[in-house]
Amino acid sequence: MDTSPLDALGLLDHDFDNNAVQCPVEEAMQLLTGKWRMLVLYRLRKGPMRFNALQRSLAPVTQKVLTATLRGLESDGLLWREVRAEVPPHVIYGLTPFAAGAAPVFEAMAEWILRNKALEGATG
Repeated sequence: MDTSPLDALGLLDHDFDNNAVQCPVEEAMQLLTGKWRMLVLYRLRKGPMRFNALQRSLAPVTQKVLTATLRGLESDGLLWREVRAEVPPHVIYGLTPFAAGAAPVFEAMAEWILRNKALEGATG
């Protein structure tokens, strides 16, 4: 039988309600809360993207909002940013290894929604 990561850490039956240790789901939510954060990470899961391509893939996000979102994700250690000294300058964003570890979570969320939509269509 497979053991979960929480079980391997001895936390499977841990009571996170006592506030002695922050609940890992709560910690993840703090990192991912924001209208565009999860979508940015989801878009970048397959590889780095230039700012303009990322903005187009997230339409109708504005440049101002996307810039603020990217800065926040970068400061939280979820993204890296590379400025290429070209004319015009190219800015590329990608996931840090920490954020890339969440890609299966985003894939599972997408699968969960698609599977349930298919079930609704079959029964509705």
